[in-house]
Amino acid sequence: MNRRVSLAVLAPVMVSSLALGSVAFLGEPAQSAVPSASCSVSQNPQKPDGFDVKGEGFTPGERVVIQAQNGEGLRLTATADGTVSIAGIPKEASPFTMKQGDGPKITCGTVKEAEQKGAQDEYRKGYRQGVADTKADCKAEPPKHGLAPLDPNYEKGYNAGAAAALAQFCK
Repeated sequence: MNRRVSLAVLAPVMVSSLALGSVAFLGEPAQSAVPSASCSVSQNPQKPDGFDVKGEGFTPGERVVIQAQNGEGLRLTATADGTVSIAGIPKEASPFTMKQGDGPKITCGTVKEAEQKGAQDEYRKGYRQGVADTKADCKAEPPKHGLAPLDPNYEKGYNAGAAAALAQFCK
């Protein structure tokens, strides 16, 4: 084979392989994108006047700054599953934000929002149970509770669910 012909055949193959190699190289960073992080505030089950702040989706092993309304901050390291949390924070410190490195500041919400969500969740649980109990035997009975007193929102939901079940299923 002539030397000129072999260069003419090999040159486009080499150029195309270089082009493909650079395309594959450029595609690499897009695949290793950082997951989006989020955070939330919830009532602490052991301390009625305390709240927990939890963040998820952070880069594992890197520092996360949790900052309170008063400007005080706490630096924690994200766990292997990308979470950070702190428990028993007083109500006055709300609202909270989190930030990792040069990433965006994430608003976690306020204690008041957590309290409202908790009240709504209890009402929904009570409503569902009130419907289920009343639908089963068409008797409106007071909600059952164990040793601890019932949450007032649960009780309101239970009574509303029982009334709805009586009206709809027990005519």
